[in-house]
This record gives sequence, C-alpha cells and structure tokens, in this order.
Amino acid sequence: MGNRKRLKRADRTYKDLKQKQKAGIADSMFQKTCDYYREHGRMPEGEDCEKIVGQIYQRVKGIAEKASFDEVYSLYLYRLPRYETRIAENGFPEKKEKKKEDADKPKVKQIGRSKKVCPNCGRKMKQQFIGLQHCKCGISWKKDIGYFERTGDMVFALERRKVGKKTKQCPVIRYR
Repeated sequence: MGNRKRLKRADRTYKDLKQKQKAGIADSMFQKTCDYYREHGRMPEGEDCEKIVGQIYQRVKGIAEKASFDEVYSLYLYRLPRYETRIAENGFPEKKEKKKEDADKPKVKQIGRSKKVCPNCGRKMKQQFIGLQHCKCGISWKKDIGYFERTGDMVFALERRKVGKKTKQCPVIRYR
C-alpha cells in the first residue's frame, strides 16, 4: 500500500494537486510572509524569499515529488505583491490557538467513543454492547447496575424486549 501511494505521489506536479492542498500551501506561504514581516518590518526580498520558499517547498515535496523548486518559487514571487496589499489593507491575521477554539465550541457527543474509565487500573473501557463496557483487568460497567467485577460463570448477551410496537435489544447478564 505504501509503495502505491509513493508511486502516485512521484508523478504529480504542483498543478496536479487538489484545490484544497493548493489552498493549504497558499495559506502557509501567506503565514510565513506575515511572520517575516512581523519580525523584520518589511516584505522579504532576494535570499529571504528563497529561505521562505525552501521551507514551503519541503511541504510541497511531501505531497508532490515531481514539483520543482523553481515552480514553487515563481508562484511565491507571483503572489508576494498580493500578500503585501493584503497585509496593508487588512493588517496581520490573528494567530489561531487551537486549545481556546476547542474550549469555546460546545462539546458534541461522539458516537462510539467510550468515556468510561476503569476505577481499578485507569484504562478506558471497551464497549461490548450499548450500555455494557469492559476493562482488561476484569471490571465491567452496566447501565443499570454500575461497576462490577466479572466472574467466570457470567455470560453477556443481548435480549430482545418488546416496548410498545418496537423491539429493542438490551444487554443482559446470564449465569451458567
């Protein structure tokens, strides 16, 4: 599988990249230009442009191996005047802090993700059925019972129960 991906990547140029990949590269170009402008108080010129493009080229090379440095460099020089007017009109973009963004967003319940932690060993518990989770150390959790220790004679199964017109499957513990 890895060889296939490598072969696909080997014959791609910058023009063959997806629009989303090109947009990501353009964003990193603009971000690096802004960082340089903040540090030096002017737009990059000459060797400074080559240094910035060198950093960006490493990223492009990982996505499209056939892309040439000259192609990325000429693209950067083409965009540089636009970046200058963009900075002059709008100022510097604010740096995003991912930790603060995550704190502001309301927590969305992710399906299939167990948040139960074993009280004995501290590992995350694995879900066997909905409402029934197990840990490697022998502790289990059932929705109506809570935490309990598994024994060798316990068998976990799903039982069909009719609630109104619907048939639901509920986890049950049977003993041998």
